[in-house]
Amino acid sequence: EGEGEGEATNGTSGKVKRREIDGIGIVGACLVLSLLVFVVLWIGATIKFALDGSLPARLALWGLLPEAYAAISVTAVVALLRLKQTETPIIVLRNCVTDAGAKELAEAIRLYGKKADLQAIELPHNPKLGEAGVCEIVAAALFEGSNLQELDFSYNPQLRSCIVDALKPLLRPRASKVNTLRLADCGLTPAEVQKLADNAASSGLRTLDLSCNELGGGGEAVAAVLEAPVLEELTLTCCNLRLEDVEAIAATLPYTSLKSLQLGGNKLKAAGVRALAAHLPKSQIDELGLEGNDLEAADLGPLGSAWARRPFSRVKLAGNRMAQEEVSAFVRTLKSIH
Repeated sequence: EGEGEGEATNGTSGKVKRREIDGIGIVGACLVLSLLVFVVLWIGATIKFALDGSLPARLALWGLLPEAYAAISVTAVVALLRLKQTETPIIVLRNCVTDAGAKELAEAIRLYGKKADLQAIELPHNPKLGEAGVCEIVAAALFEGSNLQELDFSYNPQLRSCIVDALKPLLRPRASKVNTLRLADCGLTPAEVQKLADNAASSGLRTLDLSCNELGGGGEAVAAVLEAPVLEELTLTCCNLRLEDVEAIAATLPYTSLKSLQLGGNKLKAAGVRALAAHLPKSQIDELGLEGNDLEAADLGPLGSAWARRPFSRVKLAGNRMAQEEVSAFVRTLKSIH
């Protein structure tokens, strides 16, 4: 009888264990199945987002990718503007913007720019960008409610004269909030700069970068640009300016609102410094860039005299034919004067 009871107990225990094992197997199978479904859905979603171009933007929003790396295409940036609920004050796109892409980007700016508090668009090094694309971006900047303040079309030498024609609407009084234009290496000539000056005469332009454009012989045109009523910063780095150009620019300085003038890389030498120094005391210039101008320590005398008459905050002298000790000694001399 005891043996029978033991067998019955063992049998019952075995059945319970089998049920537990079966239960564990079912739970495990459900977990595996759920995991497989999740993986399939994830792969499907990834493929979908990759196809519609929004994958980089979504990865950035999920914290899996730095936001800057999401700006690999116009489509990705448009998706970022659409999906992101916080601010995106600046957009930078290189080597990927065509006229069609610029149109797509402009539409996104109109739709989402205010929400993103978009203030600056930088489109350097986009060789397939043309006048039509620039006009689309300009139209977006003119759109009511736009907060755009800076446009950068630098290093697009294919734009040439068309860039000035495209920008004309922005330069009308109170037409937009844009006050900064960066047009370095856009293939501009003195004729285009004169045209820009004619349209900027009553604009709200405060910062203008014309670096790396061939402006030798265009001093009068550059001087005309300085007449923009609130222009404060002008960059003319590596423009192959001649002495007569520097003289024309310098003579205009006392009658302008300019506070920062960058003339690096123009090989001005001593004569160029003398031309500038003669008019600096009566100007508002507070920062002067003279890097890479073949200057020697002996050439800085007129600059020191100008500074003695009206001190200014900063002079950049790197890349000249002077040792760092000579530059430091010149700076110490200036400081000892006042």
